Amino acid sequence: MRQNRKLSESIGVIGTGKMGTALVRGLLKEKLVQPNQVFAYDILDEILNELVKETGINATLNNMQIVKKCSIIFICVKPQVFETTLQKLQTHFTNDHLVISIAAGVPLTKIEQLTGQARCVRIMPNMAFQVGEGAAGYSLGTRNDNRDSEIVELVFGSLGKVFQFPEHLLDAVTGLSGTGPAYVFVFIEALADGGVLAGLSRREALLLSAQTVMGAAKLLLEQNVHPGVLKDAIMSPGGTTASALQLMESRGFRSILIDAVEVATKKSQFLGQNISFSDR
Repeated sequence: MRQNRKLSESIGVIGTGKMGTALVRGLLKEKLVQPNQVFAYDILDEILNELVKETGINATLNNMQIVKKCSIIFICVKPQVFETTLQKLQTHFTNDHLVISIAAGVPLTKIEQLTGQARCVRIMPNMAFQVGEGAAGYSLGTRNDNRDSEIVELVFGSLGKVFQFPEHLLDAVTGLSGTGPAYVFVFIEALADGGVLAGLSRREALLLSAQTVMGAAKLLLEQNVHPGVLKDAIMSPGGTTASALQLMESRGFRSILIDAVEVATKKSQFLGQNISFSDR
């Protein structure tokens, strides 16, 4: 059940690329904040201006203005530019700031080092939170209090589901739910391709495919049973489902997905170990 609370704090978003934009849209769609509470900056004026025009949020001239105006700040930049983005801001953060980083692979030790006395959170969300159905895992830093957990769970719990993990498991979260929507999009597209092969129009096949995936996921979450139970409820002896699943098993469908999560997890670990920070 979604919470009906709202945020009273001013919200800053540093970086309005795909994830930053999705976050702003999600916050506004779920009415957690009003547009005048949100301040954003991006090095690319065109991207920032498009978001401002669409949503009515405030644009700032630089990141420093966000630090001065906002008490909750989301860092939505690529990990490769994380340090250079925050270096000039470091001494301006205080313990009144809550900094929430979505930069993949950037550890909490580095986030805390670059944000002065700020209270820091590292989170790995996915793109589906812009439609209120996201999944996220987060870890707290060394200076957080209970209120910080409440804020994170209010924001991301209102935009989907959020879980707290030890930091070392965030790479697995990245490999599963962070990149997972891409796996599902490929599955939906392939399922629709099969429908087109069988004679359906492209539009019909895509709508049927997407609705089937959404409905199956909702059924699983609401009934809270093992997916195998629901699979068995569909599969009748010698039927179409049994034939299709036999083919999928023979082609290694499960193994491909397991391997995809594993390789994405390892890539996230690699990125975290190989981001070029000045103190390494």
